[in-house]
Amino acid sequence: MARTGRQIMVAWLQDEMRDATTADLQRAAEFLAFAKDVRKGCTKQRRTSRKAQRSAWRKHLDPSIRW
Repeated sequence: MARTGRQIMVAWLQDEMRDATTADLQRAAEFLAFAKDVRKGCTKQRRTSRKAQRSAWRKHLDPSIRW
C-alpha cells in the first residue's frame, strides 16, 4: 500500500532524529511551534479580513436615511 506524504515525512523525520543532537531537536521543536503560531496568525488575519469585507458596505451608508 502506498504511503501518504505525511507518512513519508514522519519517517524521514524519525531517521534524522536518530543522528540528531539534543540541540538540533530543540531547534526543530521551536521551529515547529513557531510555524504553528504563524499559521494560527494567518488564519486569524484572514478571518478578520473577511469579517471586515462583509460589513464594508456600511461605511458608505447614510444612517439617517431609512427605508
